[in-house]
Amino acid sequence: MTAKSFFSSLIKKVVLPALIIAAAGYFFVYMKNSKPPVPAEPIAEKAWGVATHVVELVDAAPELALYGAVEASDSVELSATVSAYVDNVNVAKGDTVKAGQSLITLDDRELKLTLAQRQASILDTNARIASEKNSHATSIKAFAVEQKLQDLNLKNLARQEELVDNNMTPASRLEDANKLVHQQQLSLINRQSNLNDHPNRLAQLKAQALQNQAQLEFAEIDLQRTNIVAPFTGRILSVHTAAGNRTRSGDRVISMYNTQTLEVRSQIPARYLPYLQSGQQLRAQLNNNSINMQLPLVRLSAETSNSQGGIDAFFTLPKNASLEVGRNVQLTLALPVEQQVVAIPALALYGQNRVYRVVENRLQAVLVERLGEIRNSEGQPLTLIRGNDLNDDDQLITTQLPNAITGLLVETR
Repeated sequence: MTAKSFFSSLIKKVVLPALIIAAAGYFFVYMKNSKPPVPAEPIAEKAWGVATHVVELVDAAPELALYGAVEASDSVELSATVSAYVDNVNVAKGDTVKAGQSLITLDDRELKLTLAQRQASILDTNARIASEKNSHATSIKAFAVEQKLQDLNLKNLARQEELVDNNMTPASRLEDANKLVHQQQLSLINRQSNLNDHPNRLAQLKAQALQNQAQLEFAEIDLQRTNIVAPFTGRILSVHTAAGNRTRSGDRVISMYNTQTLEVRSQIPARYLPYLQSGQQLRAQLNNNSINMQLPLVRLSAETSNSQGGIDAFFTLPKNASLEVGRNVQLTLALPVEQQVVAIPALALYGQNRVYRVVENRLQAVLVERLGEIRNSEGQPLTLIRGNDLNDDDQLITTQLPNAITGLLVETR
């Protein structure tokens, strides 16, 4: 192949197609760039349909819904104080009893024998006291007689000394007289010691008498305690023994609570603590089935619960309240009256501290303080709030919008 034919073939197969493609590309770009621009359609902003509530500033007392449990401030675990067999159990779990009513009777035969022993000990001690007094009176008389005998012995000793000095009697008579004097003197010393020790012996006997009397009273108390009675009017929580069992001192036999001191324990959020510490007498309304009553707030717990974020409050139940310990109840606590507050539907509140009002068809966020609950004239629950920026006739949205922000376009219904 010649060079001319080679270049001719190269132009036909490579250069010419490349020129055609380049020309087509240039023409496409030219046509695209020379196309007149299409005007963009404006994007219309969506208006969200919302329901609204008109603000009305009022003076109202917020209500706080609480849940609590019935408790007894007075509850006891009755136990046996003596060792004895159980004769009778007169009550069962759940029974209502009156103060002084017999709950359990124990076998008292052993204790009656112990009481008889204590009484005998007192009689014995009293007899020994009387004997000691008689013995002391006799010793006083005997001491006087022995003193007279000693006087006679001394006179005899003086006479014997005079006779011996005059050689009118043997010296042995003087020794005998001197011996009698010393013997009588020893007897006088013993008698005097006995007289001196009389107050001590009498004190010991009287102390023994007091001890016997105390033991007698203990025996009488133990005998009385064989009849276990109710310390107050209440209900039986549980019975821990049965007839035929032998109880020991300290064994638990009955658990009961005082129905006259029932109260409701409820936890109140810490943010309401200033209301509770205001010094005003607060009351809660209890509505439980057919039970409807007012309960005064009597005290607060001495410590707060960090895990639960609140404080326990105690409300006293009336003495005739027929509620069981442990029952869960609902309370409505009336807080002090607040000035210039707003009652709104619950749906108007976003989170815990924010509402949205409508200003020229756009939302505006307003920070508020939630005070509690309240019911309108129709009995419907409303949320009571305070907002410094809220005014009468403001419109608050009551529709929960997931994208609610300040400036959002809305349309009221």
